[in-house]
Amino acid sequence: MQKLDVLIVGAGVVGLAIGRAFAASGREVVIVEAAESFGTGIS
Repeated sequence: MQKLDVLIVGAGVVGLAIGRAFAASGREVVIVEAAESFGTGIS
């Protein structure tokens, strides 16, 4: 099993922004999304 620092469920605007912030701080991030597209939802 792979170890990761952050798992984000949902690749909307907020999920992508938070994922980017965690990755910029050196954390390993995985983002999962049920839909075929990402970055289009509004929270």
